[in-house]
Amino acid sequence: MTGKRLTKEDRRQQLLHVARSIIRTEGVEALTLGYLAEQAGITKPIAYRHFIDKEGLLIAIYKEFSDKQKQDLSSSLAQNANSFDSTIHIFCSACLKCYIAMGPEVGLVMAALSGTDILQTYLQQCQQEFIDIFTNSIHPFVRFEDQEGEAILIAITGLMDAVCVAASNHMLDPSIAEKVMENAIVLILNDYLNPANI
Repeated sequence: MTGKRLTKEDRRQQLLHVARSIIRTEGVEALTLGYLAEQAGITKPIAYRHFIDKEGLLIAIYKEFSDKQKQDLSSSLAQNANSFDSTIHIFCSACLKCYIAMGPEVGLVMAALSGTDILQTYLQQCQQEFIDIFTNSIHPFVRFEDQEGEAILIAITGLMDAVCVAASNHMLDPSIAEKVMENAIVLILNDYLNPANI
């Protein structure tokens, strides 16, 4: 390669970008650290130093998405969420924008993360963090009963993931996806609203 040598972080970002491109165009199965190195124009040891193995690479790709999603959600909610309806709108909008910005490979990476116990555990951890942000955002407006509340939150999270993945894959128009998510979540939570705080 020619030109200025990349910093460690810049190299890592370059490799993540190339990895997402491989997944988007050729699928998760095509992604190996050797192929990543070839496509990025570097030697294999450099790729292995950054990610160790394919599992580490998949986790890094999803972590980048998950961290951005949590940051965007927390920032948007802190600035604008002052009612139940606005909270649901902000949450759905920020979540959808993040999925679309990261591209259709997000859904493929999520599916791949379900493949082994280690990856599944990591995916569940990230999803629990997402649920916690959602729970905290609606806490002033909604009252849940123990396990029933947990089941509802898991259902809502699954719904949002499915709709957002479909929108990021261009199977749904984003405006329709957002409207469906908002309406469905409001309908699900309607029986648990705290009238004093709406």
